Amino acid sequence: MAGSGDVFEITRFEVGKRVRGTLVLTGALVLLIALYVALFPSIESAGIDLDAYIESLPEETRRAFVGNVTTITTIDGYMASQFYQLTWLLVLGVYYAYAAASSVASEVENGTLELVLAHPVSRSRLVVGKFFALVPSMVAVNVFSYVAVYVGVDYIGEYIDPVDLFALHAYSMGYLLACASVGMVASVVFDSARRAQTAAIGSVFGMYLVDSLTFDTDYEWVGDVAFTRYYDVGAILTEGEVAWSDLAVLVAGTVLLLVASAELFERTDV
Repeated sequence: MAGSGDVFEITRFEVGKRVRGTLVLTGALVLLIALYVALFPSIESAGIDLDAYIESLPEETRRAFVGNVTTITTIDGYMASQFYQLTWLLVLGVYYAYAAASSVASEVENGTLELVLAHPVSRSRLVVGKFFALVPSMVAVNVFSYVAVYVGVDYIGEYIDPVDLFALHAYSMGYLLACASVGMVASVVFDSARRAQTAAIGSVFGMYLVDSLTFDTDYEWVGDVAFTRYYDVGAILTEGEVAWSDLAVLVAGTVLLLVASAELFERTDV
């Protein structure tokens, strides 16, 4: 019980430090959602065959910027391809990898880690506590974004399935935690916050590129290591298809990387 109490105390303290960043991120996303939703009526009435344009794009470009969506003239296809594909898969993935990468490495770099470890808390619990501190931020971002999308779409007279939208945001927790676990590994490997952040950002961005460039090619197996492959925003939002096996891969990958982070940090001489 004492061990779980240590983790809870670390998590609670770290959550408090992240409140301002979470509010700024959430506010920025709500404004971005409002912009995307407000643009949809003009795109819908433009009379341009945007779907034909999408079909003409090279496969790797389509995969990177549109995903598996076949049409952007419906509100769900539009939001999946124009908003979620980049914002959730890339921007938020990079953000939480960056945030996790800063957590331990910054303590080491600033020399405050020794003060923390002077208390009766193990390194493993410190890693887990800092990792869990990212969860409330992810929940807040998803809850407010869900509400903003649903209310905004309803305001312009369109309809988006609330169940599919909920599934998209709930599923994203698995993806964002997986990205954060990548950042946590970087955070315990490097003793410089900047190096850890660069490694984390590069890893998530690299996975995004590898997934896009190898999908539906002879080298598709290479992209199986990319977490982005296991979060298909288009299939969830436009077709209501949730791939539980893919979610299981994300959860397993998160657990493995978090355990690896704890073990590495236990063995690191700081």
